[in-house]
Amino acid sequence: MKTILIPVFAFIAVMLIMLLVYGVWVVFFDRSSKAKKQRLQAIHNAVHRDEQSLGSAQDSALETWLRSRFRIIGHLENLVDRAHSPLTAGRLMLLMFALFTAVVVLGLLRQANPLLLFVLAVALASTPFLWLSRQADQRRQAFEDKLPETLDYISRAMHAGHSLTSAIGMVGKEFPDPIGHEFKTVFDEIGFGIPFKDAISQLADRVQSNDLNFFVISLMIQHETGGNLTELLDGLSRTIRERFKLRGKIRTLSSEGRASAWVLGSMPFMLAGILMLINPGYISLLWTTPKGQTLILTGGVLMAFGFFLLNRIIQIKV
Repeated sequence: MKTILIPVFAFIAVMLIMLLVYGVWVVFFDRSSKAKKQRLQAIHNAVHRDEQSLGSAQDSALETWLRSRFRIIGHLENLVDRAHSPLTAGRLMLLMFALFTAVVVLGLLRQANPLLLFVLAVALASTPFLWLSRQADQRRQAFEDKLPETLDYISRAMHAGHSLTSAIGMVGKEFPDPIGHEFKTVFDEIGFGIPFKDAISQLADRVQSNDLNFFVISLMIQHETGGNLTELLDGLSRTIRERFKLRGKIRTLSSEGRASAWVLGSMPFMLAGILMLINPGYISLLWTTPKGQTLILTGGVLMAFGFFLLNRIIQIKV
């Protein structure tokens, strides 16, 4: 029976790897797909977020069906938008599923521990999601770093006689990505006929920054009630800069906790590396015996829980 299953599993693994390579090529190297996405991204997000059609017709139909059945598709689409990635939610799920299946098939061929195999498959399958989350956080941080300067620029432009919409368009031309790209998208959406309130709200949804939320709420209130917008922007710019200073002080005070997390987290791996150099046969029992695999799994879960607690301790909201 095993001699029959091994070729079948090998064939499935090869097919999945080929599909994965093809998907990566389509997403990152297909020039026609890239050009189409760049031209349609701003318009498509502004007209209706529930009618995505940046991929092929089959991808759009599949994503529309999945979006109507599972709410997680909407969260994945929001993550892809925040990370400014060429991926779509459907392709991201396909990539994660392919990685999960490939690890499971290879593990079954090697007769690995089922529980350890499942944990490894989940960990590897979640790497695209974690990578996009990191990209989104870095993009948000870069946006926040330039936001006070952007508010000052808009205020000076309005002092010079420009309208708010014109000032937003000037930010889109003068400032680098990501803040220039996002404000240019808002300017284009307003030019396409999207109401100002909807366009600025979608900006907040794409970036998901607390500092930007203050700016968006202020614009909405001023748009409905009126008032001195330039004075409001100057005050908001000063407030955000003070928040930056306070955040820097908190980061300095919590540096000991972060250093402890790095030291404690790296010690098991450093010890394992040293033992591999000194006595490979001794340390290899951890992944060649069922008890050793259970210890690895237990230690990994405890380390993840410890990292989570340390991260919660050092994360102080400002």
